[in-house]
Amino acid sequence: MRELPSSEQVLEKIKSRGYWKVIIRPLQFKKTRINSLKECIKLVEENSVRFRGWDYPMFSRKHVRIKEDYVESIIDMDDHIEVWRMYQSGQFAHLVGVYEDWWKYEEVKLKYGGPVLSTLSTLYTVTVIYEFASRLARKNLFENRFNLSIQLNGMKNRTLQTLDFRRILFRTYTCDLKEITDARELSAEEIITKPYDLALNHTIQIFARFNWMDPPKEILKQDQKKFLEGRL
Repeated sequence: MRELPSSEQVLEKIKSRGYWKVIIRPLQFKKTRINSLKECIKLVEENSVRFRGWDYPMFSRKHVRIKEDYVESIIDMDDHIEVWRMYQSGQFAHLVGVYEDWWKYEEVKLKYGGPVLSTLSTLYTVTVIYEFASRLARKNLFENRFNLSIQLNGMKNRTLQTLDFRRILFRTYTCDLKEITDARELSAEEIITKPYDLALNHTIQIFARFNWMDPPKEILKQDQKKFLEGRL
């Protein structure tokens, strides 16, 4: 059996290109909010989001490693590279490579003149992040309020693209920032009752950092609905 790489090796690989960094944590720190490491594993396994092959976070027991006060999983498979950690304090931390940077990377760079961020991939990723947070909230992990931070790294000079021949953007939208960070304090009630509205608004805020100030919200909402219903 091939030995799994260390988390340090995979994190270094992730950070060599664009990547997502997600932190979901309760407002109040309690070291043993989750009673055991076994429960940490169970919490992620039972609440991982699976929408037509789009797993968030990707869960496989053979990739889980036990640490002192958290469990972690390391995935390094072709264009899917991620490391996540679930702490007994209730904090979930996740770094995952931007899919577009590992999927036919040189071909995409050649076609578009540099790194890209897919509009639909971004919408889907933010949607599953919010859905996962919503499921954790249903388990009463956060009590009343919690923090959700989504950071996109390696965005400088990256352009938004549809990566769909049926659609085009009528101008070039480029990010001037090295990283895009949006941290929010949310209530358990609102993440449970309207995760998809929150995700859509968060996605639109990401697009604004690329100077796309007027994306078609209703079309994006329909794209999100199709994704959730498995009608991609």
